Amino acid sequence: MLHRPDPLSETDLRRVFAKALSSPDGLVYSPKLFEKLGRHGVSIHDLLHVCRNWELIRSTRWQYGEWRYRVEGLNLDGKWMAAVVSVKSPSSILVITGFRFARGKKS
Repeated sequence: MLHRPDPLSETDLRRVFAKALSSPDGLVYSPKLFEKLGRHGVSIHDLLHVCRNWELIRSTRWQYGEWRYRVEGLNLDGKWMAAVVSVKSPSSILVITGFRFARGKKS
């Protein structure tokens, strides 16, 4: 039976984000990230802003053998946005997707 580790606490996730954002190769982008951002009308600059300034963890989900974290915050235009990430190491984050919200729904 595969052991499922506990998800990171908010404090620990913030620590990993800080290390990842301070390293030139700390953020890794999923192969389809830019395609997904384009479909949602989101720029990489908005996504990076949310990764630097997220306000809360909306959800965690165990998927594909790893924890995925949905963090939310304001993008550069002041609109609510989410980034979905997974932690690859204590200093590396895989950015899976990002999307904005309009009236409480994904846009």
